[in-house]
Formats: sequence, structure tokens, C-alpha cells
Amino acid sequence: MSVIPTISLDENIQLPQLGLGCYKSLGMEAYQAVLWAIEAGYRHIDTAALYHNEEAVGRALQDCGRPREEFFVVSKLWPTHFSNPEKAFENTLRQLKLDYLDGYLLHWPGTDPYLRNKAWEALLNCKERGLIRCPGVSNFMPEHLEELKSSGILPLLNQIQLNPWYPQKRVTHYCKANNIYISAWGPIFRGRIHEVPLLQELAEKYQKTPAQITLRWHMQKGWIAIPKSIHQERIRQNADIFDFILSEEDSAKIDRLETGQPIGGNDPYTYDGAGAL
Repeated sequence: MSVIPTISLDENIQLPQLGLGCYKSLGMEAYQAVLWAIEAGYRHIDTAALYHNEEAVGRALQDCGRPREEFFVVSKLWPTHFSNPEKAFENTLRQLKLDYLDGYLLHWPGTDPYLRNKAWEALLNCKERGLIRCPGVSNFMPEHLEELKSSGILPLLNQIQLNPWYPQKRVTHYCKANNIYISAWGPIFRGRIHEVPLLQELAEKYQKTPAQITLRWHMQKGWIAIPKSIHQERIRQNADIFDFILSEEDSAKIDRLETGQPIGGNDPYTYDGAGAL
């Protein structure tokens, strides 16, 4: 079992730097993946209403035999539910069979600033009531984050697509300057890692897999990463990245892979989420 380090979001919140992403995992597949992850040492589990697997994730957390307090459980609010965030949040808690969430994120900014701010205020209210430990956002650009400043409280966490091809420097620089931590979704190229010869070369050098090399790069940047897998051995391998360090030279080589192009996904400035749920 790997011992995964934590990042201090504030004096009260410790977030494991590596988590299990549950995107496109359904039913027993999601349930088993979460159990395998817990067995491998994961304590950070990331789901969302959009994924339609909150019930399976919650069942695995109940059946794993570990105390609730060990886990950092994250779910997300879809933008088409920004008009009634309390109802969506209650449904998420019910599906997960939890009394509170460690992280609850606005999944995309949506296209309506009024509703976006209404939803953010609702998350802050849930935090005041002890129902959310860490309100956060996902796929927010600097302009969206600037808008949230009117609430007086910026999120501690912004989950964005992030990999060596697409390091989103403008967003990461803004977040660093504003004490917002970055969580990377799609951190290992969304199934296209075989297209990156450098990572195979480094894998041979360090006696690791290309995915392990990439995840180690994320860790050394100080980012959080939530690779998705439903395969037991890959889940285990993804957590086995804390026994080596990439040299500065090799990390710089990975930096130079940047193309500036996302791997799929939506445009945070125009995507309203309609029809997705």
C-alpha cells in the first residue's frame, strides 16, 4: 500500500495529492475500482453528479471497512443545476450516503454569471453549516475566478484539465498568485500517452511506467492529480510514484512537450452543460 502525501489547503484541510478519478466508471465497475484504490492506499476519491456513479462510490466507501474521516470525498455540481444548488447537493449526499462532503465543486463555470455566483454563495452557505469542508470549482478560467471575488471568498481548489501537452500556464499562474490549489484531471493524456516517446524513454531510465513518470511530474509541480482507471494493477501503479524523483533536467524535458492544445473537453467560456445530465 502506497503512502500518499497530503497538501495543506488550510490549517484544517489536508488533501491527499493523488486521488482516484471516477469519470465514465459505472455500477460495479466503479464500486470495485474504489475498493481497489482504497486497498492501494488512496484516500482521495473524486466523483460528480454527471458521472452517474455516486451511489456506487458511496457503497464502496461504506463497505471498505475504513473510517469516514480517513477520506477526502469530492463531488461536483453541474451548471444546469446552478438555479437550485441546494437540491442537487442534497441528492449528491443522499446518493453517496454521506453526512458531509470534503470537496464540492462547481463542475463548469456555465454561461450565466448570476447563476454561477448564486451557486457559489450556496456552496459557501453549506460550508458555514458544516456540510462542505472545501467549496471549490472546476474548469474555471481567471476571468471566472475574478468574478467570485465579489463574495469575498475565493475557492481553495480549481480542478482543470492538465497534462504536459496542456499545462494551462495562464490558469496555474493565476491560481498560484491567489492561493488556489490546482487539481489535474486527465493528467496522463486521456489514453494518448503512447504518443509521447519521451515518456517511454524516461520510463526505461527510471524503471517506471510512462504514466508513473507523468504523475511524478505533476507531484513535483505541487499539483494534485486524479488519474482515472478501472484496472487494479494500473490503480496500484499510479500510486507507486513516491519512491523516486525526476531530475530537474528530465522534468524540464517534459515541460517542453507543451503544445497548448487540450485533449477533447469543452470550452469553459461557452459551455453551458445543457443536455449532458
